[in-house]
Amino acid sequence: MKRRIAVVYGGYSGEAVVSEKSAQMVLENIDRNKFDVTPVEITKTEWVAHIDGAKIPINRHDFSASTPEGKLTFDKVFNIIHGTPGEDGILQGYFQMVGMPHTSSEVFAMSLTFNKSANNTYLQQFGFNCAKSLVLRKTDHYSVSKIIETLGLPCFVKPNEGGSSIGISKVKEASQMVAAIELAFDENSEVIIEEFISGREVSCGVISRHGRAFAMPLTEMISFGEFFDYEAKYEGNSNEVTPADISESLTLQIQNIATEVYDILRCNGMIRIDFLLNEKGPYLIEVNTVPGFSDASIVPQQAAAAGISKKELISLLLD
Repeated sequence: MKRRIAVVYGGYSGEAVVSEKSAQMVLENIDRNKFDVTPVEITKTEWVAHIDGAKIPINRHDFSASTPEGKLTFDKVFNIIHGTPGEDGILQGYFQMVGMPHTSSEVFAMSLTFNKSANNTYLQQFGFNCAKSLVLRKTDHYSVSKIIETLGLPCFVKPNEGGSSIGISKVKEASQMVAAIELAFDENSEVIIEEFISGREVSCGVISRHGRAFAMPLTEMISFGEFFDYEAKYEGNSNEVTPADISESLTLQIQNIATEVYDILRCNGMIRIDFLLNEKGPYLIEVNTVPGFSDASIVPQQAAAAGISKKELISLLLD
């Protein structure tokens, strides 16, 4: 008997457009012999199932939909919302309350990793290298000179919560700092400012396979711009090399770190961890618990390099 799957996409942030592309990839490649699939869009104004061209409201008491054929319920959710509420623990808390299984991690891992500063502070306790940083809130008074004294130039200014490199700036001069901070505040009420770490940027996807964390081949991201920004990720302004052209020993070291982080955070499903590599070793930059999943995204590239088709990858996540 086929299992009924809701592919949940959208969200409340600027990443909704990326989420829609990721959902389309799932819908085009999911194994229709094993799963009956319904797209479910979540926005600030509505939760709706898209069925035969109609938008059917979702009953939030039990995550069901009333159709002309009767009540539609689901066996599992394929969560592909990047950003809030699908990547910060909010939706996971709701699914836990209504008893709905889903493909992403539970509340703790989602909420912790979505807060870049909190996640880095937590992981540093286990000996992982993370960039030195400081956090500003909108009500804080700050001194540009003290920020530069603490972190140096250049540095990165980012929304403390968010993804897809939206609202991120590389600040190379003191005169650029205030504008960069304001840009980041447009996306989030907290801003994280990180020291610049030179080096090669690589990414490692991790999934659960046969009950264990499985690290996929690495991807090196070579941006044509200042850094791996939104245009580099989604508009072709970069070269992504999978598998990354680095030594076998360094590849294994990064993969071991990635699976260790996966287990420490008690992750489920699919995540992607970004690193910077320099003479001091790998620096852990970010943990993405709902990574991009479109044809242009990194994890599907890594799965292909590991001999895992898109259809098989989706089935692994649902199983």
